Amino acid sequence: MKMRNFAFFKATLTLFCCLSWLMAEAQEPAAIESQQKPKSTYHALSANVSPGWITTKVFTPEGTHSWRTGIGYELAYRCLFKSGYGFGLDYTHSHTSYPSNYYGAHYNLDLNYVGPSFIYGGNIGKQWIATVEAGLGYANYNDGDESKGGFGTKWGMGVEYQLNSVLGFGIGLRHYVATFSKQENPYYDSDKYTNGFKRFTINAGLRIYL
Repeated sequence: MKMRNFAFFKATLTLFCCLSWLMAEAQEPAAIESQQKPKSTYHALSANVSPGWITTKVFTPEGTHSWRTGIGYELAYRCLFKSGYGFGLDYTHSHTSYPSNYYGAHYNLDLNYVGPSFIYGGNIGKQWIATVEAGLGYANYNDGDESKGGFGTKWGMGVEYQLNSVLGFGIGLRHYVATFSKQENPYYDSDKYTNGFKRFTINAGLRIYL
């Protein structure tokens, strides 16, 4: 009886090993293919913290400034199709302070951008997604005394890691250009060649897949 049980166990183990090997061989091409092609269409919301720098010259009564550091945030929606092409809608806000000769005072500059984006991207690994994007929309600034709107453009690239089917984490680079009409006292306008602001950001935050 014991010999029969041992033979049955041995035959079962051999069959299990054979089935496991066949399943692995069958799944391997599919796994390679899934890493080379984008997954099916998905929708995502993102919320990012975006430290950045205004790279153009900014004039204040105390002098000229460039590459001034500020903090901001970004909210975005993205739809990416299986073909790799997609679209998005972005909103970003940033706050930058400039020194003043008055004790404890600062000149504050708030920049906003909102607009649609054209996106291309896809999976570069089992749980990794890379994208590049370009967009144009509406931009405005507010310095506490005046607010002005104008034309804005954006380009960027990023990579994200899908923790699961709902949550992910991503990082990326963005470059914004906001152009405004000239004004008589352009304290917060940049140099005369651009009549606006250029801002370069590094963003990091959460992704929520819908």
